[in-house]
Amino acid sequence: MKTFELISAKSFEAAARVAAGTKAADTLVKAGGIDLLDRMKERLDTPLRVLNIKPIAAESARAITRDKDGGITIGALATLTQIAEHEDIRRYLPGLAKACGDAATPQVRNVATLGGNLCQKPRCWYYRNLDIVCFKKGGDTCYSVFGDNRYHAIVGTKNCHIVHPSNAALPLAAANATVVVIKHDAGKLTERLVSMDDFYKVPDDPKDNEHTLANDELIKEVRIPKSALGTRSAYIEIREKQSFDWPLVSCSVNLNDKTAPRVVLGAVAPIPWRLTAVEAKLAGKELTDKLIDECAEIAAEGMESMSGNGFKLPMVGVIVKRTLTAAAAAGK
Repeated sequence: MKTFELISAKSFEAAARVAAGTKAADTLVKAGGIDLLDRMKERLDTPLRVLNIKPIAAESARAITRDKDGGITIGALATLTQIAEHEDIRRYLPGLAKACGDAATPQVRNVATLGGNLCQKPRCWYYRNLDIVCFKKGGDTCYSVFGDNRYHAIVGTKNCHIVHPSNAALPLAAANATVVVIKHDAGKLTERLVSMDDFYKVPDDPKDNEHTLANDELIKEVRIPKSALGTRSAYIEIREKQSFDWPLVSCSVNLNDKTAPRVVLGAVAPIPWRLTAVEAKLAGKELTDKLIDECAEIAAEGMESMSGNGFKLPMVGVIVKRTLTAAAAAGK
């Protein structure tokens, strides 16, 4: 590992001051460090300094609280274990509890934070190989196009065919959550609110991140509206093996707001992928077996497989059906 300077911040303001004006490759943020340390050990990232925000003392940084308006706020430093085991999350957002509880292993979940999970880098094996200079690393080739693309995207791609790696992002997108982003600007700490729909984007330049967080910005917390809370949410993954594996396809649905249901897929696109056609079919209707079947039939419309991942197309319909069925059953 290349030598670097470690800076530990004890407050969001101190962390934002360090982050202010830094270049992307110079300073990287560490919370749990699950993804960052792997990338540094493999020399995929060689920052001059690492900004450690784990020591931030504010209780709110890792708290899970009910808001005055009835919603829920989760601090960016809350661990996946905290979220999965929290009574209010299990009761009112079972899809989020399951997504965080299914991630990786207990040891990882005890350390990995919500903010880090939302911002982790893609797990494409070409991108993660130090000796391969792909589009994502400034090259001129996406090797998955003619290589081994079993786990790559089937929708939403441009020049790069990565898939989104975050478990927590799907149920948060399905809950229409808002990300609170902070930065140090003009001598003071400022905040901006970003919906999950706007937090992620398919980058025009593959070298860019799939999220809209600037180099000098940090996630402070995530807010979930009251309208998304209830029993009618679910999260399901299809994996090759059930222990410590990445999903082939994953799905989260939130049906608590009947007028605005949300269905989000993972492991099929560079970002959490909303199935807007399915959502439109569900809106305002009672969830019947017939309606679920109709949603499953249209779920993969517009998607196109590569040479080795055609199995994902039928999986999309299957997982949408399973997840809608689970959410419907939970609401009874």
